[in-house]
Amino acid sequence: MEKIVTYTLEELSIGKGSYGIAASAVPYSSFKHTYLRITDINDDGSLNKNSLMSVDEDNADNYLLKPNDIVFARTGNSTGRSYFYDGSVGELVYAGFLIKFSLDEKKVNPRLLKYYTHSQPYYDWVKSFDTGGTRGNINAKTYGCMPILLPPRNTQDKIVDILKTLDDKIELNRRINDNLIFN
Repeated sequence: MEKIVTYTLEELSIGKGSYGIAASAVPYSSFKHTYLRITDINDDGSLNKNSLMSVDEDNADNYLLKPNDIVFARTGNSTGRSYFYDGSVGELVYAGFLIKFSLDEKKVNPRLLKYYTHSQPYYDWVKSFDTGGTRGNINAKTYGCMPILLPPRNTQDKIVDILKTLDDKIELNRRINDNLIFN
């Protein structure tokens, strides 16, 4: 029988969680970095491409996401919303209300964390920070302490292979639907 082990997010990451750039969004320009804000992340963890904005700050390069980074919304009604960056959508600079963790692929299949952040144990963990009528804040230290139960790596890879196939099919269907709507 395979052993399930509990890790913290920080144990599975390279370094600690980091806060995004505190900058105002500017109208989208292909000559500027695309700005990833909480409002650009759908509840299912996909990117909402309908209202993307840019960021125009000299130090924006310091906040570029790299493949296998995952960001979390840290405040408000969207607390807990997450986005896994695989590099397929071009460069993204993450905003100040997001917290980034760079996942160590030697310790975990990074894409598995994407799926974990859409599981009931994750939702229950986030809900534990509710403060009544609104959700509480979850800071980088707290996210870093988030418990994550993981099977051995070979099982992680098998799970990801199955779920990634489903993700790819969903994306293909979405593109087909978009094409039918706009033609």
